[in-house]
Amino acid sequence: MGRRARGVVTLGITALALAACSSGGQQGPHPTSTSSPASSPARSTTTPSRPTPAAPAAPTAQTAQTRLGGGPVLAAKIDNTSASRPRLGVGRADVVYVEPVEAGLTRLLVLWSSSMPPQVGPVRSGRETDVDLLANYGPVAFAFSGASAGTLATLATGKQVNLSNDASGVGFFRSGNRRAPYNVIGDTRALLARAGGSVRPVDPGFRYGAAPAGGTRGTTARTAWAASRIELSYDTGTHRYLVTTDGRADIDADGSQHAAATVVVQHVSTTLSANTDVNGVHSPLATVVGRGAVDVLRDGRAWHGTWSRTSAAAPTRFVSGSTTLTMATGPVWVLLVPVGQAVAIG
Repeated sequence: MGRRARGVVTLGITALALAACSSGGQQGPHPTSTSSPASSPARSTTTPSRPTPAAPAAPTAQTAQTRLGGGPVLAAKIDNTSASRPRLGVGRADVVYVEPVEAGLTRLLVLWSSSMPPQVGPVRSGRETDVDLLANYGPVAFAFSGASAGTLATLATGKQVNLSNDASGVGFFRSGNRRAPYNVIGDTRALLARAGGSVRPVDPGFRYGAAPAGGTRGTTARTAWAASRIELSYDTGTHRYLVTTDGRADIDADGSQHAAATVVVQHVSTTLSANTDVNGVHSPLATVVGRGAVDVLRDGRAWHGTWSRTSAAAPTRFVSGSTTLTMATGPVWVLLVPVGQAVAIG
């Protein structure tokens, strides 16, 4: 079918000049620098020029509610700027939320259950939106590296078990070949032990099964925030949507390209929080309880519908009319796109 576009995507990236984070405060977004501080060692990891994507392992035995596997859940806030490349463990995630943060950037809220990597990162600071995003998973372990006082107060009201990189430092270490603040790495075994083992997921709302009837061409999804852009392109060989961030293939530390079996474009209302980062920039707060438009892509096809969630504890439903929009087995990437932001699907 012909290409379907929901608007013209503006791919320009706003240049940023933000100061470094202060200790213990909410970390503001940091742009990539062309040179590292003299005290920072050079990175030892190289990125292959033409990476070969690896299809993630299929989840293990599932419940009727969710395909997140039978193990405990670990969630972590992961940086999504080029300075954090290569990220650790994202390629083995069950669910990845791409969440808007300050200055037009995005950050990842990543969840693992069916396959737990030994290390994850770079871990960055939490945001208020994380409370509602995690609420319907249950009291799962949540690793993050600090936050503002206001955000910490909000996070304390959530169901999740907060594992901040505080004075104890349990479960975190700083990598010697990355520069701060992109060098905080989480040890998953230590983090889960600190959380008391975490819990199995409850019901975030994803339903898995055969693709619905109909749909339109859905081999690509592209959108851009003010200073962050993403494209997911369907690869027929792996049956995955390969992730490109800011024009570069998104590569994990093991050399594989991040990929999704299902892409959920969730259109959400956003407001500015009262909380600010160390640069005085207000954090956007995405509304993930309520109702809005959604696009679901899988198997090279796309379906337009609605998402709805009656409360923070309730699962999110994805439907088109009376038809449930099912997910393909494998990683789900959810793009939290502000209402009115252009998305191109085709």
